Amino acid sequence: MTWKDTRTQKWESDVRVVEESPQIAEMAAIVRALEKFKDQLFNLITDSAYVAGIAMRAEHAFLNEVSNRNLYNLLSKLTYLISHRNQPYHVMHVRSHTDLPGAIMDGNKRAGALAMAAQTPALPDTFQQAKLSHQFYHEIVPALVRMFHLTREQAKAVVGSSLQSYLTCSCLPIIPGALFKQGINPGGLNSNELLETDVKHVPSFGRQKYIHMSVDTFSGAVFTSAHADESICFIKRHFLLAFATLGIPQNIKTDNGPTYSSKQLKAFFQDWGIEHNKWILYSPTSQSVIERTHQTLKRVLHKQRGGTETLPPVERLCKALDVIDFLNCSSTEPNAPVIKHFSNLA
Repeated sequence: MTWKDTRTQKWESDVRVVEESPQIAEMAAIVRALEKFKDQLFNLITDSAYVAGIAMRAEHAFLNEVSNRNLYNLLSKLTYLISHRNQPYHVMHVRSHTDLPGAIMDGNKRAGALAMAAQTPALPDTFQQAKLSHQFYHEIVPALVRMFHLTREQAKAVVGSSLQSYLTCSCLPIIPGALFKQGINPGGLNSNELLETDVKHVPSFGRQKYIHMSVDTFSGAVFTSAHADESICFIKRHFLLAFATLGIPQNIKTDNGPTYSSKQLKAFFQDWGIEHNKWILYSPTSQSVIERTHQTLKRVLHKQRGGTETLPPVERLCKALDVIDFLNCSSTEPNAPVIKHFSNLA
């Protein structure tokens, strides 16, 4: 708890460590305040609706036996202190984490800062945090440098902490945007100008092995979704999810498959005001962007497979997308694909 001394006009504080739940700690602080200012007029201000409600009603309340002995003792003290007060007091509940000005909110922020030191668990150092993150996500070196402000040598040490990690993470770049080249398959000049889409198979996903994949050719931002088929209904569902995530593109490029050539999909694109283009027949290089993105996704899924084989396909896919879209950068492209994608939208 904290209060402002009326004589010195300086903030004073009293910090105690209380075991068990936050509610019991808050109740103990209220009891401590009533004990300290039992002979003075004072305002009791708290951002806990739980203890504020009890303190406002405690004077005329009937206390039942409760199973938690510490809570029962605190409630007994609270009832006694309030019923035996000779000086007036006022209980006030305020919202926490607001930017409203004034002495009341200033005091609440100070109390929150005092409690933070006791509530925040000891975190490992930055190098250890980077190791834990890499064990979960398998980021590459530039991503670790950016996320944890490590030196390049430190990031290499994190990635190279095991031989398998070094072989799978250090030597295989997974930045789709860094691999796009102009030529027979030019990319867009802005975000959402050109979206390439295809359906790939991931057998380990079982029934949901049909991975519908879309990539923005300017930013390299990727969106994928797992479905049970590649029929028109699932294709339209994938596009709706992609539009809600990346935005509505001006053009979509696909292969010449029967589903992508159907009248239903043509009408769907017309409703959304999207132009539909197709790759050049018998030209593998015209599909280089989506093929490279597919290989990237396969590598990330393979690297993250250890310890996550029991996860559902959707969760594995989301974890891989988190790495590809949010956690990757390079020395030439410091921003992750998603940052580049949305910072370039008009």
